[in-house]
Amino acid sequence: MKQNLFLLCILCLTTACSGLPKVYPDRNLSWPVRRPQCANLFPEGRWQFSHAIEAEMPGGRKGMLIGVTLISSTDKTIQSIIMTIEGMVLFEARYDRRLVVNRGIPPFDAENFARGLIQDIQLIFFAPPGTLIESGVLDNGAAVCRFQNPDKGYVDIIQHGPGGWEIRQYDRRYHKRRSIKAILNKGGINPGRFNVPGRLTLTSHDTPGYVLKMDLIEAVPLKDNK
Repeated sequence: MKQNLFLLCILCLTTACSGLPKVYPDRNLSWPVRRPQCANLFPEGRWQFSHAIEAEMPGGRKGMLIGVTLISSTDKTIQSIIMTIEGMVLFEARYDRRLVVNRGIPPFDAENFARGLIQDIQLIFFAPPGTLIESGVLDNGAAVCRFQNPDKGYVDIIQHGPGGWEIRQYDRRYHKRRSIKAILNKGGINPGRFNVPGRLTLTSHDTPGYVLKMDLIEAVPLKDNK
């Protein structure tokens, strides 16, 4: 009996640790209440972003890279280029409903790397594809929108205030998979449509995990293709 009670306690603690944060209603909250307002942190149209990337990999390995990303929010296409700081192209791929890798130098030639990179870019730059199911505040008072994606996972968009925001991605079992923290006032720009974060920090909570610290070099709005 005592052993069963102990196992039940462990199960409850595990579930609590991996559960989604509770969303509380807030009558005074003006943001966010509708999907467009929840998704206004993401760029609209076609953009080209350049970032200096500090990658922290398993085992304490670190590296500096340059990333150039072209995205279209209209047709959800992505072109990604990763270079050394000297300008040598290590990886180049395009996603347009299917992934095509045009160049990959080891270790950037692994299929899992290309697929994971595209998924990270989608999480950073595209509004969640699922349904808005909750909006309110977290226990610390931060405004939050919660989406449920077609794969039954969840994405929380959290507004900490005028200085930054956060994205948290969970799987269907409520385990956190990715988190993205954005700092708007660290070299960011406001081109009139939305605020481009000066720094993005993406953390993978999978095993093995990694951290990407992305400092903005340039953000250029592009004309739509005719």
